[in-house]
Amino acid sequence: MFRNLYKQSGKIITELQEDRRRKLLEEQKRNRLLLQDLNRGTNCDESNKETMHSHPNKKSSRALQDAYGSEYSLQLSEWLRERPENICDWILVPCPKGQRCLVVTYSGRTEMFTKSGRRRMYFHSLLPGGNGPRGCKVSTILDCVYSHDEDTFYVLDALVYGNQELVHCEAQFRFFWLRSKFDECPELGLSNKYNKKSFKYLPRYDFENSADVSEAFQQYPFWPENVPRLDGWLFYHKEASYTCGSTPLVGWLFAFMVPDILGIDVNENYIPPMNYTDPLIYMDEFDAKLSTLKQRHITKSTHSKEMDYFETIEIDDQSIDENDNAELFKVLNDERQLEIGEQCYRLHVCEEELLQ
Repeated sequence: MFRNLYKQSGKIITELQEDRRRKLLEEQKRNRLLLQDLNRGTNCDESNKETMHSHPNKKSSRALQDAYGSEYSLQLSEWLRERPENICDWILVPCPKGQRCLVVTYSGRTEMFTKSGRRRMYFHSLLPGGNGPRGCKVSTILDCVYSHDEDTFYVLDALVYGNQELVHCEAQFRFFWLRSKFDECPELGLSNKYNKKSFKYLPRYDFENSADVSEAFQQYPFWPENVPRLDGWLFYHKEASYTCGSTPLVGWLFAFMVPDILGIDVNENYIPPMNYTDPLIYMDEFDAKLSTLKQRHITKSTHSKEMDYFETIEIDDQSIDENDNAELFKVLNDERQLEIGEQCYRLHVCEEELLQ
């Protein structure tokens, strides 16, 4: 009996999301123009500089800071609540199951930082600035998904590449840049003494090519032998700058939601959970349950006196209602691992040689 209220609420949220997209795109375009003027030597006051470099200021490592001392952080998606008016302005990116992180190179080494900005590992890599003499001033920052099972970083986006800052560039340019760099250095996809972890560039699908997009949605498993497993789909607005934090210019859907939101068929093996009836209701209920469960375990961890910095909090399966779906548990578990850390993210033995 309350379904109409859910739909009305979802409609309002969607309208607000569209409005925020338009305003954010306009703001980003202004910032790009200001940045161009600054690079040309045009007078640009301090407030403009601050606007163009307004990243979350949470100090955790100088490796994550730009030239202005502001800190880079991960770009986070929002639910794609309805089909965008101009779907051709968007790019589709498959997202594998794993843990979001920033990979940063500086001073001749490569480091991995979690969503909360904590360093979890460091090693040598063939990324610019990631394998050289101490004091090397070349830096690279990549937005990745790390798969522990494959010991591989799947690259979603780039903030900086070889000292070239890309956060103010449009998404379609950042993706073009990344693709060209990976084409130039195929060794990044291999693991060896010079490149301890493999880096793989994720494919992109332009919605202007509807045939390629439809083919991607029909592919199952998406990767051979279902390794890695597909977690869901990310939708990037072509003209969007990289936003540190949550942004409506990057959308997210599980594969089973695509037909309801976009009106595009997916492979029949992408089966929705039993409690799935309406996508907007599912999104709201998913977020509510996730928030409740996260708060419950944050409270639990706060009262634990024996927990140290790297300790894993074990989630009691009985604390999750039997109606909660597996996807929700998985997302909660990944978020917990990112925020708290786990044993597998102690420095690897092969990486401790850098301390010698």
